Amino acid sequence: MNESKVGAKIAELRKTNNITQFELAEKLGVTDRAVSKWETGGGYPDIALLPQIADIFNVSIDYLLLGKAVTKQEIYIGNANYDYSKYVNNHYLSNGWKIIDMKLSGDGEGGGVCAVLLEKEIFED
Repeated sequence: MNESKVGAKIAELRKTNNITQFELAEKLGVTDRAVSKWETGGGYPDIALLPQIADIFNVSIDYLLLGKAVTKQEIYIGNANYDYSKYVNNHYLSNGWKIIDMKLSGDGEGGGVCAVLLEKEIFED
């Protein structure tokens, strides 16, 4: 992440959405000079503005800061029990993976099988 890449992403989104620097500045309560400064790599927007900028362009803050999502990686995992649930939480969910789908089936004796589909966006610089 660097100033010029974040600024270039804001400029790209602004132009794609046919918004002028002045219009974006008005929506954010800053000057058009500030928007110009961001877009030319002279600095970052205030951190408090990032949620507003993301909302205006209907993107995530990660997208603004990290760049283009190049892939959504999906993985399948199975055989659920208590230890397995802790493993999924510790190794996947706490590292940005999201559960997309889950299927559970019992064996009639208190055991079960679980298939979980996880997804994570991978960003390029």
